[in-house]
Amino acid sequence: MQRFIITLLFIIYSLCVFINPVLAGFNPDYLISDKEINNYQAMNLQEIEDFLKKQGGSLANYQTHDLDGQIRSASQIIFKASQNYRINPQILITLLQKEQSLITQKKPKTNQYDWATSFACYENRPCLEKFRGFAKQIDRAAWRLRYFLDHPEQFIFQPGQVYKISGIFVLPQNLATAALYNYSPYIKSNYLFWQIWQKWFGKKNEPIENNTLVKLKNEPGIWLIQNGKRRPFFSKNVFLASYSFKNVRTISKEDLLKYEIGEPMDFPNYSLLEDEKNQRYLLVNKTLRPIPEKIFKEIGFNPEEIIKVSDQDLKNYPLGKPILSPYPVGSLLQDEESGAIYYVKDEFKYPIYTKEILLNNFPYDKIIKVKKEKLDEFILAEPIKFRDGTLLKSKEKDTVYLISLGKRRPIVSADVFIELGYQWDRIITVSEDILNLHPLGEPIEIIK
Repeated sequence: MQRFIITLLFIIYSLCVFINPVLAGFNPDYLISDKEINNYQAMNLQEIEDFLKKQGGSLANYQTHDLDGQIRSASQIIFKASQNYRINPQILITLLQKEQSLITQKKPKTNQYDWATSFACYENRPCLEKFRGFAKQIDRAAWRLRYFLDHPEQFIFQPGQVYKISGIFVLPQNLATAALYNYSPYIKSNYLFWQIWQKWFGKKNEPIENNTLVKLKNEPGIWLIQNGKRRPFFSKNVFLASYSFKNVRTISKEDLLKYEIGEPMDFPNYSLLEDEKNQRYLLVNKTLRPIPEKIFKEIGFNPEEIIKVSDQDLKNYPLGKPILSPYPVGSLLQDEESGAIYYVKDEFKYPIYTKEILLNNFPYDKIIKVKKEKLDEFILAEPIKFRDGTLLKSKEKDTVYLISLGKRRPIVSADVFIELGYQWDRIITVSEDILNLHPLGEPIEIIK
C-alpha cells in the first residue's frame, strides 16, 4: 500500500510537469549540466566577438564603461565577468538574450542595456538603482551564479528537493538547474533560457535523446543516456526491474564515448527485493531493510511487486535495520480526536505544529486519520521544522531569516536580501516560538 501511494504521487507529479503541451520536450528538472555552467573557457574573447557579430545585434559594436571606469566593448565585459567568476560566457550570452533580447536586437532602448540581465529586477517592484548599468548587470549576474554554486545552502532552490514553481512540481537534479531557478523562479523564463541555449549552444552533435537505452554491437553491457552521461547497468535484474531489452538501441563506440560515465543504475528506491534464501527487503535510499512477514502483510504490499534477485545483485547494498513499523518510508497521521498531525516513520512520530510547516515539508502528501491508540504505539520525537531554503520572519520582529542546514540565519540587510535574489513574497510569517524551533546560525552576508 505504501509503495502504491508513492507511485501514485510520482504519477501525479509527472503529469503536473508535462501537462502543458507548450513545454513539450523540455525537462524542467534538468536545464543544463554542471559541467556546462562551469565551463568558463567555452569561448575566448575573439569567439565572443565573432558570435555577437554573427547574430547581428547592437552588442556587436556596443561600448560602455566597465566597473573600473574604462570604456570597453560588450564582448570584453562579458569575457571579463566569465573569467572572474568562472562562469561559462555562453550562459551570460543566453541570459542577455532571454532577459532583453540584446544579442539579436538592432536598436534596443537604453533601459534594455541598463537592466541587461534583469539583476535586482522583480515583478511588481522597481529595479534597484545601484545595479543599473550594462557592466554591473553582467558582473552581478555572473557573481550570483557563482555564489550559488559555491554556497547552495544559502539559497531557496536546492538540488534534490521538490518545489512548486509556476504551478507545477519541479525537482532540480543538479546545481546548475537549481542556480537558474534561484536566478529566475519561473518555469516560462527558464523554458525560454533552455530554448535559446539549445538553439545556440546545445550539444547538436549528440544524436542520442535523454533517457535512451543503448549498447554496442556484439559487446555486452547496456547503458542509459541520462542528463549528458552514460549510466551502466551492472545487473540484469536491475535492468529488468524498470526496462525492456526491446527498447535498447545499438550505437557506435564513437557516439557512446561522447558521454562521460555516470553513476551505475540501481534498483528503484522502495523496491521490494527477495534474495536466494527467500528473505525479503525494502530498498530504502540504497540500504536493504529486512521485512518480517507480519509487517509485510500489515503494510499491504502486493507479492507481485517482489523482484527476485541473486546474492550478487545485493552485494553492494549495506544491510539496514529491520522494518518493525507499517510506515517505513514515512506517512502523515492525524489524531481523529485532537486533530494533531504527526509525521510517522519507523517507530517514531514527529509532531507538526503549524499548517505552514506541514505545507512547507509535505505539500502534496495524503493525511491518514487514525485513533489516538494507534499513535500511542510510536515514540515521540523532535518536531518537524521548516526545510532548508525557507525564508522566515516572526510576527513580532522584522528580521528575515533563511533556514540553512537546520539553523535560522539572519539576513543582515535589505540590500543583501535583494542581491542574493530572494523575493519578499516568499517570506513566511510565524510566531516567535515556531521561529525558535530552529537554532540561531551565523548571519548571511555577501562574501566578496
